[in-house]
Amino acid sequence: MLCRTLARASQGRRVRVQGLTLMRQQPMTAKGVIFVTIEDEHGTANVVAYAHISARDRVPLLTSRLMLIEGRVEREDKHAEVPIVHLIASRIIDRSDLLDQIGRIDGQDDGAWAERMLGRADEVKRPEPGSRRVKMPGTRDFR
Repeated sequence: MLCRTLARASQGRRVRVQGLTLMRQQPMTAKGVIFVTIEDEHGTANVVAYAHISARDRVPLLTSRLMLIEGRVEREDKHAEVPIVHLIASRIIDRSDLLDQIGRIDGQDDGAWAERMLGRADEVKRPEPGSRRVKMPGTRDFR
């Protein structure tokens, strides 16, 4: 299911949604609940992993770059100006292995084309040695 389809899914419906992991949050006041935001090409989805699920599926929950989540839709339409939709996770599967296949063409593992075409979108380019350095201001001593 796509994230935009999830936004229209009915209350209590069992679904499977996949997407790239954007963010994980575990507020201290949430009693073990972990909130995850995933994204596909059509939008984002909010995932709620209660403590028993986050304990069981801890590794995929905390390490996956691409997640497949099975769960049920929880929505609030009546008391909200904008519908609030969450996916209550019952199972979390790490599918990051699919991202490693992006560079393959016809079964060949020559990822050189992918490096040239895609680069590393998440990599911060560092200045070349000897280039202009930014001088940081000195610290203040408030003693």
